[in-house]
Amino acid sequence: MDRTPAPASTNSSVEAYTRLLTVPAMTAYTADREATHAGDAHEYLLFLAAMEGALGAEVVPGDGRWSAARRTRRATKPLRRVIKGAQMQAEGFRDLRKVFAAHVHHVTALPGQRADKATRRAELRASVGAAAAKALHKASTAPAPAPALAEQPQPQGAQVRGITELWDRRGA
Repeated sequence: MDRTPAPASTNSSVEAYTRLLTVPAMTAYTADREATHAGDAHEYLLFLAAMEGALGAEVVPGDGRWSAARRTRRATKPLRRVIKGAQMQAEGFRDLRKVFAAHVHHVTALPGQRADKATRRAELRASVGAAAAKALHKASTAPAPAPALAEQPQPQGAQVRGITELWDRRGA
């Protein structure tokens, strides 16, 4: 696969990568980068195994039971970070490919979704307007409501025994 971002004739480094902003180009580029980093991680794992074998076999006079293992672990720690980084880069390119394809699909679907939403909104406004006009028409032709009966006046000396008696004085 071609690893160069763009032809050498472009002047801007950003313009060099604009050719990758299509799904087929992004898929090819990220698949290549993912394979490269996965291959690198595999090579680093092989190197780590050889390094652990060689360093773990070193015996220094006066070593304790786990001295060689601790020295080996300390010496291989940076290589373990390199392996983890290569694996994360491969995973990152895999995720980039998926997310970019989902983004392109989402962006191409937006105009249709917005048109559908505008249609639904217009239909809702029309139905609300019709319902309001109908309610106004009914209100103008309906008779006025009857006046509510006034509540019975409370005797002056009555005491309220509980909160429920504020609403219901039948028990007094």
